[in-house]
Amino acid sequence: MKSAWMKSVQSGVIASLLLVNVVAAQTLPDWSGLFEQNKSSVVSITVKGKEEVPEMRGFPFWDDHDPFQFFFGEPRQKQYKPRERVIQGGGSGFIVDKDGIIVTNAHVVGKADEILVQLADRRELPAKLIGKDDRSDVAVLQIDAKSLPAVKIADVNDLKVGQWVMAVGSPFGLDYTATQGIISSLGRNLPSDNYTPFIQTDAAVNPGNSGGPLFNTKGEVIGINSQIYTSTGSYAGVSFAIPIDLAMDVVDQLKSNGKVVRGWLGVQIQDVSADLAKTFKLDKPQGALVSSIVPNGPASKSDLKVGDLILAFNGKIIEKSSELPVLVSRAKVNDKAELEVLRNGKKQVIKVEIKAIDGEQLAGQSQDATNNLLGLVVDEMPQESGRKGVVVSLVSEGPSANIGIMRGDVILQVNGNDIHSLADFNQVITQLKSGEVVRLLIQRGSNAYFVAVPLKDNKK
Repeated sequence: MKSAWMKSVQSGVIASLLLVNVVAAQTLPDWSGLFEQNKSSVVSITVKGKEEVPEMRGFPFWDDHDPFQFFFGEPRQKQYKPRERVIQGGGSGFIVDKDGIIVTNAHVVGKADEILVQLADRRELPAKLIGKDDRSDVAVLQIDAKSLPAVKIADVNDLKVGQWVMAVGSPFGLDYTATQGIISSLGRNLPSDNYTPFIQTDAAVNPGNSGGPLFNTKGEVIGINSQIYTSTGSYAGVSFAIPIDLAMDVVDQLKSNGKVVRGWLGVQIQDVSADLAKTFKLDKPQGALVSSIVPNGPASKSDLKVGDLILAFNGKIIEKSSELPVLVSRAKVNDKAELEVLRNGKKQVIKVEIKAIDGEQLAGQSQDATNNLLGLVVDEMPQESGRKGVVVSLVSEGPSANIGIMRGDVILQVNGNDIHSLADFNQVITQLKSGEVVRLLIQRGSNAYFVAVPLKDNKK
């Protein structure tokens, strides 16, 4: 027979376990209600397009004196002819306006000839591409429908690492799939993008999730699921979303102007190492160190100097140099920005008039590091890397973009000339002529390879 004391202990243990379960239930989110409330705002996207591929005829490894030509037809130079093939892809998106405005990733729609949107009620409607911005990877679509349920937009200033999130999309074509995770990091910069402070999460995102919304526990969209870090092509625990405030700014510009204009400061910067921080008598590394100023750029017309350490931009503290391009790109063009800099041990405020940088603006610049026949902006390699070459920081629309050169690529040679510095690059590109084909040695990751860049013929 159990004593009263034993029964009391057992009752206490049971009560404690029940309390733990209640606390756990209150801590872990139940996404079922939020999913049902927001499901109808999410869409699946299917795209179709065409691309030219070479068609091989005969044997391409013989020259004009092919001994088998009698049997197999034309000589080598006529053995290839282009043919078209249909390509099909897809992704996700979400409704931001009840009158049929949909947001997705630019890489989802690509160069699609046909875009089809499937709504939650199973309707399939053709979509018109209002505009896309490849640099931010945001695209805007319009469908002919009214009174649609639009998502609620979150305030990204409230985001914190560790908060719960839910991704909704169509991974591998499995529409309306929900996955959960937490915010793993904020303001994450990727090698291929200097302008987007990505939200990093561990919510499972796979091919087909691209363009879909990332929700917080209030049912508000905090970002657009865009990229994953993987060596297999599938989810590996790390995914990235475009912050919704940046995305909606792009959406508004695309709807109003059909293109996105970004602010430009006209400086080359580098991070501050622990040793460099000591030379500035700083307690810790911070800020963006100006390593060069672009001739005829906005900064060249101000009091900013090489060697200045930019600590803040329009009142926002710069902890890492990668934060400055993001802030500058979103600054209002033709307005004067206030830069807090550290020079000779003293802090001072310098004003710089921000100018626009886009494909058209680049074309109007004199030929220097910011604009050349290649259509590239390049920076010096960090000294601590010990590597030669220059790193691509911006690719404008043009020949380099057409052959697939990306931000983060390192240029080691131009037409056989070794590139050790920005000065080497600038000297070589002044010798390029329109209409010629340029040979570049590119390093991407651990791989190096040559590419041929046909330059536009300005005489035509």
